Amino acid sequence: MSDEIKKWSTQIKKGYLELCILSLIQQRQRVYGFHLLTLLSKHEIPVKEGTLYPLLSRMTKEGLLAPQWETEGIKGHPRKFYRLTKAGEQSLEKMMAEFKNMNSILERIRSVGGKDAVTGA
Repeated sequence: MSDEIKKWSTQIKKGYLELCILSLIQQRQRVYGFHLLTLLSKHEIPVKEGTLYPLLSRMTKEGLLAPQWETEGIKGHPRKFYRLTKAGEQSLEKMMAEFKNMNSILERIRSVGGKDAVTGA
């Protein structure tokens, strides 16, 4: 993979990762960090702890996530579970709409090919 493609891929993955994290948390109601790493990897989105945890922290500070420590009924160490806040739900909805819109635009561009959609030439 060329350096240019690596840079482009990194940029596109930043926003996509946040969308995937919010979606996974919404689907499961609440998730702890290491489980998110496992889920993302299972869906072929490998993420390092050094990327995920700062992102979860930022999303918490922005009010998108609400963390809660749990110790009871858990084997081993306490775990910090994350759930979406109302603002997180709203952000996810807007992000999904924008993602679908961008994908739709790309599909239109690809289906028109080299023709001008206005003139047909």
